[in-house]
Amino acid sequence: MYEFYFLRFPGPEVSYWLGYLLILFSFIQCSPSDLQNANDVYSREFNETQILICLLKGTSCIPGGVRTTVQPLVQYNFTAGSLVNSGSLVLALGNQEAPPGFTSGKDGDANGALNFTANNQHYTGSDASLPLGASPRTFCSWIKPTSLPGNGSHRVVFRYGDPNVSGSFAVLAISNASGNKVSFLGSGYDALADYTMPVNTWSHLCSTYNGGNTADFYVNGIFIATAPFVGTGPINTISTSFAIGTWTGSGGPAVYWVGALDDVRIYNIALNANQIGQMYQTGFVFVE
Repeated sequence: MYEFYFLRFPGPEVSYWLGYLLILFSFIQCSPSDLQNANDVYSREFNETQILICLLKGTSCIPGGVRTTVQPLVQYNFTAGSLVNSGSLVLALGNQEAPPGFTSGKDGDANGALNFTANNQHYTGSDASLPLGASPRTFCSWIKPTSLPGNGSHRVVFRYGDPNVSGSFAVLAISNASGNKVSFLGSGYDALADYTMPVNTWSHLCSTYNGGNTADFYVNGIFIATAPFVGTGPINTISTSFAIGTWTGSGGPAVYWVGALDDVRIYNIALNANQIGQMYQTGFVFVE
């Protein structure tokens, strides 16, 4: 029996290169739900037949070709300390106060994540081409908080829009409002769902908005809740600026991020639950 990482082939007739290609394609294309031993997703040992079935029927393959990926507007992977946006927008980051440092990313890569250790650390850029008004959108990031916010406060992952007009801001955050929450904040028109994020642990947080009066939340690819917006609305995001790790910067509320951030993304559609799961499992999102 030959064993190639997580894939076992039952006989010597299978060539090394065929095994390598199947491993490569199955790693990119297959999700655990497509495989017979889906209840044992951590074993990562699948036989050749299972992989071939997945390649034909899996979430990213269809007869005749591979599905088209959904391109984010914003995707900061911070690989090797890079601040380049690999999404479709030209969005350069600058700093007006103190830049955060770098730490190991979610996959253990050196200098692969931003590391926020003090107030006033953040990056800013333009938000002119991000979803405005009540346009659908999806916010996601891998987060590793080192502490949780106190009651009545937030830890901001990223934000854009106008913080001075209710409903005109758009913020992905973790919050505390008589208990720990995950949140899509509109600066006075906010959606919060009960959830306690673990500290010092990488977790994948997403929120989707489809133009109505609710937001959906996902943690590690799993749907958490649909939460209503409460306050003075509706959502009507106004262009001002984009920032990672802060509410407004110096002189504003002390709601900076504390901890690490990796793979920050913004999409101009409300991804569905299956697509959020794809992103968490593989890093790719496919058109459905």
